[in-house]
Amino acid sequence: MGRIPAVAAAVIVALLVCCSCGVRGKEDDDVLDSLVDFLTKLAGGDQKTAGDFGWDASTDPCDGTGGRNGSDSKWGGTVKCFENGASNAGLIKVIDLQSLGLSGTIDAELLCAAPALRVVSLQNNTLRGGLPAGVSACSGLTHLYVDRNQLSGALPSSLGNLRKLHVLDVSRNDFSGEIPAGLSGVRGLIRFNANDNHLQGTIPDFDLDKFETFNVSNNNLTGPIPKKTGRFRDDSYAANAAGMCGEPVFSPCPSGESKSKKMRRILMYLGYVLLGAVIVAFVVYKLCSRKRNKLGKKAMVGKDMFDSSNPTTTTTSKSASAYSLPASAERSPARKGAASTSLVVLRRSGTASVTSTAAAAAAKDLRFEDLLKSPAELLGRGRYGSSYKVAVPGGAALAVKRVKDASVSDDEFRRRMERVARARHPAVLPPLAFYCAAQEKLVVYEFQSNGSLHRLLHGSIESSQAPLDWPARLHIATKVADGMAFLHAAMRGDGASSYASSTSSSIDSAAAAEGAIAHGALKSTNILFTAGMEPCISEYGVVAPPLAAAVGSSRSSGLRADVRAFGVLLLELLTGKATAAQGDGAELARWVTSVIQEEWTAEVFDRALLSRDGVSEQRMVRLLQVAMRCIDASPGEVPPTMREVAGMINAIREEDDRSVSMEA
Repeated sequence: MGRIPAVAAAVIVALLVCCSCGVRGKEDDDVLDSLVDFLTKLAGGDQKTAGDFGWDASTDPCDGTGGRNGSDSKWGGTVKCFENGASNAGLIKVIDLQSLGLSGTIDAELLCAAPALRVVSLQNNTLRGGLPAGVSACSGLTHLYVDRNQLSGALPSSLGNLRKLHVLDVSRNDFSGEIPAGLSGVRGLIRFNANDNHLQGTIPDFDLDKFETFNVSNNNLTGPIPKKTGRFRDDSYAANAAGMCGEPVFSPCPSGESKSKKMRRILMYLGYVLLGAVIVAFVVYKLCSRKRNKLGKKAMVGKDMFDSSNPTTTTTSKSASAYSLPASAERSPARKGAASTSLVVLRRSGTASVTSTAAAAAAKDLRFEDLLKSPAELLGRGRYGSSYKVAVPGGAALAVKRVKDASVSDDEFRRRMERVARARHPAVLPPLAFYCAAQEKLVVYEFQSNGSLHRLLHGSIESSQAPLDWPARLHIATKVADGMAFLHAAMRGDGASSYASSTSSSIDSAAAAEGAIAHGALKSTNILFTAGMEPCISEYGVVAPPLAAAVGSSRSSGLRADVRAFGVLLLELLTGKATAAQGDGAELARWVTSVIQEEWTAEVFDRALLSRDGVSEQRMVRLLQVAMRCIDASPGEVPPTMREVAGMINAIREEDDRSVSMEA
């Protein structure tokens, strides 16, 4: 009787071991027979070809070391399978039959028998016939290459039904007819090559802003080119029919209107102009009447952008404006124990700040009245407020952040700004002064004329400015990570440390209990560049939640949100793609995740990075892995802190530096 529990325990352990193993599928025998027949037709009916390539219907192509790790299978290097752990483990993912001298035809019905097929490459053969409409039955297809063959006939309209398609290459064949209009509705399509064929008709209205490659040159196409041309110019449309039109590549397309229609349209527009002139004249008359009625009262030129009685009013004027004092500052005396409504200048010392001497001197002697009377220029509006460039007496340029969030008390806002000001780091732009009043909060910084990371990555590139290369992007990631790690460590309890004494600090539950301050709105628009083009973090703690609200498990939620936001920042650096203006980067993260799951990681990276010599794609992949850990930690995995993230990125930077030194 005493041995029965031991036997039962052994059985339970064996069951647990079996359950822990990944469950993999297997292609049906009918699927394997169909694929062997598909290859035989590609070979022009040669029955020996399948055997020569190792395609045997009696053998599971994904059974074996090659099939499990996604590389060569038992069917040779022409087939790859999904890895164990994937939802389609054990099923065929890639069929690569390029440059094998195949001269037969394509049978889509046999090909699409494989239910999980993602990539098909038949390029650089001598295949005949057409591209069958039945290829749309391969509903999971993401990449289809049939270029450099002898295929003819029209491209099937059913190609537009491949909703997951990313890449379609039909170039250098003998295709004729029109480009299927439905392809312009495939949202994931980013590469389309149809050059060197005999295609006719017009080009569908593709949204080329999102495309990486697009080429329809050397055909017989006519009519307008897509309205959104992206970065594609003459070489994408060259050697087509003379009737192509559309700006900015060709001359504007003719409207096709008769002279009588044009005349009616001109008369209609003239009517609108006259009506608008009447309305403007009426408005001017009413404004002048109102001004005459207010003679004797003090004029207020350009409604105060700092007026707490009207917090939604802003100014975009670049000329000087006389601002009125906030109502709270003029009428309400400071109550005992309440935050002062005057401008609070933060006294600073030390050399670890990125602030210039001129800006610090201007802020030291700055008065609230000077700020109100100085000319202001609107820099931008965001979810949490507006930013202005203000030229104060003496010529120094300051940036003023007007905060929308009124959920934080004046006292709490004051304590937060004072703590942030004491934290000095080379990659942190410190606040110089701040102002608190009823429903009104302002923070003053030194203005950085070199702009933000967002403008550098996604703005218009000047002729003298080259795109950011890999060393520059890795340098930015390293500096920002170090700055954020320092700030997370320094913003603990009631004390903030200097750079020298805080670099070894870490964030833990005790620090969070003391009231940790997070950035709260880390994004590429808040990464600014100094005069020496060094990145610095701006607006730290301006919109962070009040410390009094940090209770229970939410104490470190702000710091965790910062780590996730930094991960999105890394994705912007690696992909070159911008996030939504009011979003949190979730859409960009989903896109990157979907591409990685398809195991086409190289397509994630910005083309400007991959086109340069000497760039290590391996280190780019490692930085991408750090970004994904920041954004979405694996189940059961503890999300990394900013200190850990900075350590990982510095290790990549050091390895990159060693590689450059060795090459030199």
